[in-house]
Amino acid sequence: MPTKSCLHTKALEAIDTFNMLDGVSTVIAAVSGGADSISLLHFLWSSKRTLGINVRAAHVNHNLRGEESRRDELFVRELCSELGIPLDVLNVDVGALAKERGIGTEECGRSVRYEFFGQLCSRFDCCAAATAHTASDNAETILLNMTRGCGLDGLCGIPPKREGVIRPLIGCLRSDVEDYCALQGLRYVTDSTNLHDDYSRNRLRLNVAPELRTINPSFETAFNRMAEIARSACGVIGELADEKRQAALVLDNTLSRTAVLGCSNALMGYVVRRQLDESFGLNAEKKHLDLILDIIKNGSGAVEVRKNKRVRVKNGLIMFESFSGGDNNFEKNMFEIPLEAGISFEYNGKHYDVSDKINVNCEENRKINKKLLIDRISCGIISVDTKIRTRRSGDTFTQFGRGCTKTVKKLFSELKLEREDRETRLLAANGSEVLWIEGIGTSESAAAVSGEFIEIKGRVQQK
Repeated sequence: MPTKSCLHTKALEAIDTFNMLDGVSTVIAAVSGGADSISLLHFLWSSKRTLGINVRAAHVNHNLRGEESRRDELFVRELCSELGIPLDVLNVDVGALAKERGIGTEECGRSVRYEFFGQLCSRFDCCAAATAHTASDNAETILLNMTRGCGLDGLCGIPPKREGVIRPLIGCLRSDVEDYCALQGLRYVTDSTNLHDDYSRNRLRLNVAPELRTINPSFETAFNRMAEIARSACGVIGELADEKRQAALVLDNTLSRTAVLGCSNALMGYVVRRQLDESFGLNAEKKHLDLILDIIKNGSGAVEVRKNKRVRVKNGLIMFESFSGGDNNFEKNMFEIPLEAGISFEYNGKHYDVSDKINVNCEENRKINKKLLIDRISCGIISVDTKIRTRRSGDTFTQFGRGCTKTVKKLFSELKLEREDRETRLLAANGSEVLWIEGIGTSESAAAVSGEFIEIKGRVQQK
């Protein structure tokens, strides 16, 4: 009979509180080799009769730390062999895969792990995967979300149970894990990257958490309570958002724009988030969500939310589409919104402001300094059909002061712009007539020599 500990008691309480093992007979423990996952594995293995479960283990070698990654895999293999626990190992080059998928290494690693756990669970009846997230991990996640300006969802932290994944240690502190390892005489490995504050999460763990403990020694437990309250509120909002989303569905992955616009601004955002999750399995980033809400309100446009995944608004429909890299109907960085005075928007890492209408006689400026006119467009040529967008096939441009009309494609080629710059540079246009190109200037017909004009300015967003 294993010696009882704080971790043991808290883990049993979490399993009971969140009904983690309801209908579950096999648990696959995710084991990295660190103290948290070794404690989880040992707890499940030593309590399997009490819990009425079969225990297996899974390890993912991300191949991101060279010899240290191989050391971790070997350690987990040896431990599982000693305990007689069946083990499945996935060996993958996460760095290369992240580039292939066009996402960050950390996000890719997480995706790979959960895909692997899902595949393993599908092989067994009544199976769940268990990860070793603790209350300390949860507090760090919430803090990290807060530093990024999260909404209510971000305060929910790490869910104790969701979609076939359970977290029995979610009520345990890191100190509980350390005590458990000492009490049980458990060996574990240490990820050397956790000891440096090069990463945001590590800086929070090493520098911020100790300061918070001086204010409230139980701040992690307090954060867990806050997360429970936030999850309860999000559950209510989520149910309402799903009702609205279902009512707005006209086809698979297609919503009625009118129905979505009938929601409040806050609820509209939740409806879009639920559909992004439903269509792509994505947790929407705020920058993408803001752009999507903009094109929904404007009535047309498209936003690429991930490589080969976009949200497009057209003809009263909001379409959540996946497309291949060879899709000729949609350039990789397609963007389009109506040009209106006083709006602001974000695109490709930059923040853009369109001024209110300005009435100035620019005749002298034309003679003195043409640079003053480069981002100014005459209001006389702007209509409800004028768009700010990326280039399209057939676009033509007559640059102010040059008097020569040419295709935008030819102009970009003559300027020797890099391919990515050609695809992401913004312009303003009436149909295929381009009125303004970012960094190049306005057309003859749009030049603000006198009268009312608007000015478009973009700046790189600070990280």
